[in-house]
Amino acid sequence: MKIAIGQINPRVGDVAWNLKLILDQTHKAKGSGCELVAFPELSLLGYPPRDLLDFPQIVDENLRALENIKEASSNICVVVGYVEKNSSSTGKPFFNSAAVFYKGKQIANYRKWLLPYYNIFEEERYFESASETVCFKINNKNIALSICEDLWNEQGFVTRLYDKKPIDALSNLKIDLVFNLSASPFELGKNKTREKLFQQVSKKLKAPVIYCNQVGANDELLFDGSSFVMGENGKTAQAKAFEQELLVWDSENSKPQVNAPELTEAQSLLEGLSLGIRDYLDKTPAGSICLGLSGGIDSSVVAAIAVKALGPNRVFGFAMPSKFNAAQSLEDAQKLAQNLGISLRTLPIDRIYEAVKKELEPVVGHSLKTLTLENTQPRIRMTLLMAIANEEGHLLLNTSNKSEILAGYATLYGDTAGALSVLGDLTKHQVYELAKMINANKEVIPRRILERAPSAELRENQTDQDTLPPYDILDSLVVGHVEGLKPFTADVWPKIPPETLKKVSHLNSISEYKRRQLPPALRVTSRAFGMGRRIPVVGRKPTE
Repeated sequence: MKIAIGQINPRVGDVAWNLKLILDQTHKAKGSGCELVAFPELSLLGYPPRDLLDFPQIVDENLRALENIKEASSNICVVVGYVEKNSSSTGKPFFNSAAVFYKGKQIANYRKWLLPYYNIFEEERYFESASETVCFKINNKNIALSICEDLWNEQGFVTRLYDKKPIDALSNLKIDLVFNLSASPFELGKNKTREKLFQQVSKKLKAPVIYCNQVGANDELLFDGSSFVMGENGKTAQAKAFEQELLVWDSENSKPQVNAPELTEAQSLLEGLSLGIRDYLDKTPAGSICLGLSGGIDSSVVAAIAVKALGPNRVFGFAMPSKFNAAQSLEDAQKLAQNLGISLRTLPIDRIYEAVKKELEPVVGHSLKTLTLENTQPRIRMTLLMAIANEEGHLLLNTSNKSEILAGYATLYGDTAGALSVLGDLTKHQVYELAKMINANKEVIPRRILERAPSAELRENQTDQDTLPPYDILDSLVVGHVEGLKPFTADVWPKIPPETLKKVSHLNSISEYKRRQLPPALRVTSRAFGMGRRIPVVGRKPTE
């Protein structure tokens, strides 16, 4: 039996666009001789729809689209995720469902059992849980359905959260294949976890598991696709990561059909973040982006990723030097722009900076504090960048990284500004690793940028380490505290000086109000600043 996995990139709320993707892939699957094609979780509406579900017309449009899919199923079976209304007078208003069409009829309907409500997930807010197994037959194959979380309630995964176990219900049935329609967000290392899980499920059910995942980016969430077919002895087919694809698998072919290369961490970051930028612009839609190029590592990496995502003609760089910037910073920014093939315009900020000092000092009655003067500079730069963005129709990219964000080493309405944060879930170490990956084949980011000590260049001879601990220490604390929920205590970090722990703990605690005002940050780890993280701004923090 030839089966197609429709790894598509839906647009949240754009039913017409998503329907076209589904119909196009269905047509291709027919042309490839497939008897069945499956699409991801909620593929008609896109995932996550969130409060778009409060608008009845969007849900109704998704239901009407099922009729078009029914018509397309005359000589192929189509499995598609959609939002189903709950006709009961009790419970949540919708089901997260999968419909099966064959020969112009709907032959099966499945409703998701396990509704995640943790981290970035909030499905219990909208959907009612179900508890019925559903199988259907095609070409004498008994095929079972599941949706994403339904197969994650296995030992070692998310068992604590649920008292239902769809896998146990399926294990009582004789089945030949199990479909898992998913919208599983990307995290570094998550694909290995998925493979381990689904191999465990395949052994338990004694049947191959077909994992069909969404690809693309919706706001800060990245979806890598990476759909596969998993048997008891390992993968027998694998789709590419971060690309839309129709993967065809022949169940009668015993040879593994695994052609997609396995990506390194840096490659995954580069592909995922460039997809995040591209989809943010194309789904918004917006024509182009702008960003400040300081000659530093963060803005250089963001510019390179943006060019990979959009091409050089949609990326506009601006250098805004002050008297505190070394001459080599502008030289490096110019060299970077030349290497990337993007325009770079220069707007010195000294006259504006001096004018601000002149106007403010009589108001406050004394010379401005050093910190005030430092923060004034990035705010001037962002005012200029936002004015240019307004005038020329760009979106502004933010270039702050996760290490700086934890320590509050970013000026509110300055470094924190922008429509999208590209590096907001990456430590400084990961930014450097990404730079090395970008330079793997030729020097794109000038070598001097990688070798110079990082500096905000807001006063004479400044470096980041004047204010922050060395980045190898800070980065380990960022990962341990944000992703591992470890406290800043000496018993947890015996090799780090107590005064450093106290300082980072304090900086983290007093910076929550800044993080609340950050742009959406593309998410690449299990815990990011932003969506899914709900720390109060006021009140005592566990780190205090």
